[in-house]
Amino acid sequence: MNDLHEAVTLPDPAVKRLLHPTDLPEARKLYLRGWWFGRLCSLPIVVALGAVVWALTGNLFAALAAPISTFTVGFAASRWHQARAWDFIPRKRQDSNGADPWQLVAAALDAVALLVTAGAITLTITAAPIPPGIVAYAVGSGLGVAALQMAEIVLAARNRQNRSIASQVILLAAVIAASVLGAVLGGVAWGPGAYALTAAGFVTLLLAYALWSSLFAQRGRQDKER
Repeated sequence: MNDLHEAVTLPDPAVKRLLHPTDLPEARKLYLRGWWFGRLCSLPIVVALGAVVWALTGNLFAALAAPISTFTVGFAASRWHQARAWDFIPRKRQDSNGADPWQLVAAALDAVALLVTAGAITLTITAAPIPPGIVAYAVGSGLGVAALQMAEIVLAARNRQNRSIASQVILLAAVIAASVLGAVLGGVAWGPGAYALTAAGFVTLLLAYALWSSLFAQRGRQDKER
């Protein structure tokens, strides 16, 4: 830590051993500034921004450029501010779980973003219909996300992670609402073919998640072996 950070008086370890930047006035502003920048690189919010731009302009380039540039700026600014905030606390005293209330706020913002995305896409489909098969596949993918979130809620309940459960329930409600909105207003004539595409979207999402999880776990094992 640099001299400025070393000059900060930390609470006695006997009173509060683990600390989070929100516990220190000197670090709180930096952390929260980084937290808000971090919302700009949240996947649901980035996708919502792209969907809104697409609905307003109909321009694919703008719909891609806006979220990509926002994600880049948000990611860089968030990492910088939060790293500076954590610099105030020695590594052995850092509490990575100390911002649980802010995780609930993040989940609420992500849930709103999911609903905004569903609304923007529905308006776009109404103005310029896309093949119903794509909508059915997307609905299946949404149901796949909902299934994964249900599994995470069960896991969090077993581990008694109440705040994690609350965050997942908020997101689950938004995903289900968005999927239902797409199913009802997406212009799909529901029948065997549409149900098959929905099932394909559901299975594909689960397989992609399983692949990602296995790669992530393998990378974690490699890091531990180093």
